[in-house]
Amino acid sequence: MSAIAFAQRRPLTTRLATAIPIAILWVFFASANLSNWRATHRPIGLGATALELLVACLFVFRRSPWLVSKSRVAWIAATIGTFGMVAGRPAFAPVADLEWLYSGMQIAGAVVSAAAVIALGRSFGIVAANRGIQTRGPYRWVRHPLYSGYVLTEIGYLLENPSLRNCCLFAVVMSFQAVRIVEEERTLSEDPAYRRYCEQVGSRIVPSIRRMRSSTS
Repeated sequence: MSAIAFAQRRPLTTRLATAIPIAILWVFFASANLSNWRATHRPIGLGATALELLVACLFVFRRSPWLVSKSRVAWIAATIGTFGMVAGRPAFAPVADLEWLYSGMQIAGAVVSAAAVIALGRSFGIVAANRGIQTRGPYRWVRHPLYSGYVLTEIGYLLENPSLRNCCLFAVVMSFQAVRIVEEERTLSEDPAYRRYCEQVGSRIVPSIRRMRSSTS
């Protein structure tokens, strides 16, 4: 039995019902970081907070897919991989006192994710689905630039706030992100256009220097 199904357009009430819990989670995450800003006078988790806000907003306005995965694993991996880090909490104690580096990593990751989202437009999605194959912008160099931004931002947040809770959460989220990538590529591989794209762009998360040079030359 196929794990892929044709998707139906979601009613506005359904979209709002699924978006509200995500918004509440983001508010708790942002509030925890903002309260630490007032106490320490440092923008702790600035990039991570911005990235989670971006994802939460796009979750509401995303386009309905043509094909969507019916796999429970895909849905669980997508949910935890996308929103798992909002359960993280500030524990400001930057490793080796490199606060500037970890803040920069978070901002850089948020910028990479924003560039990926701009390329996607309303084709942004959470669970493995086909909303159209995108090959422009950062997708010229890596197949999952949005997740590249996630990884960079979340590593920066972890190194800035190294607690047992955040370490365990990071390990869980990264594990599910890996599963999410596999499930997403399995779904998209139903499309011949995506199979051709994979032949052209081999890197999933970390861009190939050779590929970047050939694209810009």
